[in-house]
Amino acid sequence: MKWEKMDADGTQVMKVWKEEAANVWPQIAVLRVTNATYLKFSQDPRAFMKFVNAQNVFSKPVIEAGPWVSLSSVDPKDATPDWVLTTVHGKRSTMIVAALPLLNQEEASPKMR
Repeated sequence: MKWEKMDADGTQVMKVWKEEAANVWPQIAVLRVTNATYLKFSQDPRAFMKFVNAQNVFSKPVIEAGPWVSLSSVDPKDATPDWVLTTVHGKRSTMIVAALPLLNQEEASPKMR
């Protein structure tokens, strides 16, 4: 499995569902998106659904998107984090999205003595 580039904004997808047959449900895909892309799609889930369909993220088109669940950023130093979107596509072509801020590489902790 590997990340695939989706657009000029740097959005990437990993189609986890392709590890199984196309008729195994639910289908799962993980996307990496910029903060701007996250804000755009979280405010307009229908536009995200159209994007997912245009990019053939799943074996069948999504006909309904929601709910969309987000975890707030955990790093107060990073006000505009990139995001990881876990998308779950059901047999009836509905999609649920769970959004998590992408963790930046943590600073090395001091060695314990």
